[in-house]
Amino acid sequence: MAKASRWNIRVNNNCLFIDDVLSSRVVLQHNARPGLRPYIHPLRLKDGRSCLTEDSPWHHPWQHGISTGFHGVNNCDFWLDPGQDPSMIIGTIEPKTPKILSMDPPKWSIEAKWYHANGSELLAEQQTWSLQEDNDYLFLDLDWTLQAIPDIHVAQDEYGGLFIRMPFRSKIDTKVLNSTGLQDAATEQQAAEWLSLHMPLENNEFGGGITVLDHPENPQHPTKWRVDHQRGINPAPCIPSAIDLAAGAVLNHRYRLILHEEKLAAEQINNLCATYKNS
Repeated sequence: MAKASRWNIRVNNNCLFIDDVLSSRVVLQHNARPGLRPYIHPLRLKDGRSCLTEDSPWHHPWQHGISTGFHGVNNCDFWLDPGQDPSMIIGTIEPKTPKILSMDPPKWSIEAKWYHANGSELLAEQQTWSLQEDNDYLFLDLDWTLQAIPDIHVAQDEYGGLFIRMPFRSKIDTKVLNSTGLQDAATEQQAAEWLSLHMPLENNEFGGGITVLDHPENPQHPTKWRVDHQRGINPAPCIPSAIDLAAGAVLNHRYRLILHEEKLAAEQINNLCATYKNS
């Protein structure tokens, strides 16, 4: 008899949901509502109770769980939400309804167009995600593609690309570690193959963490990382230099997010990273 799937994946009201059948809870919600960039929130650990993401915190209201964006795309901003800063030219990201690609393991994609504030099309985006269970971890994999419609210039900036906002409340017991051994604030804008963030969580005495692996085929691997004061983390390909794409050119990045309860040691992460490199 075939093993019953732990997951149920469904789409409703422009959002994709992954239900954990064992806990009867939504473990992941991917929002793709009109006029707002796609973002993942909530995202929970395997226990089904502990939420790893935060949406629109007071200190950075434009940050939404797990999302993508850039500053300065042909002089138009795609990091803030439309209307958040009247002094800036802010574009709009319009996602399509998520597509389910596989039920077990869950795999899905979201397409979106990036529009300049003047209405012109700038980028075609495709995010392909999958969720896998492995012993004590959940693996959330992203294959992220941006295709230039006209010639594109993305400004050099300390933020840009894939961004992760966990529910930071205090620096106490919040730890950051990267593949070179640097910790906490010392990881800011430093190149690393991976970066691990762990912090206290509600409903979990051990807290929880997200470790992000930068795939070796990504441009400028190992990437440089933005690690802000509230411990938002961002493998940012635009830190070293601006990004220029000719019309029709494609920019592709792959990442693996490891969702874990207890802190991971560097040796554990290196072993997990070696497996990912060969995938």
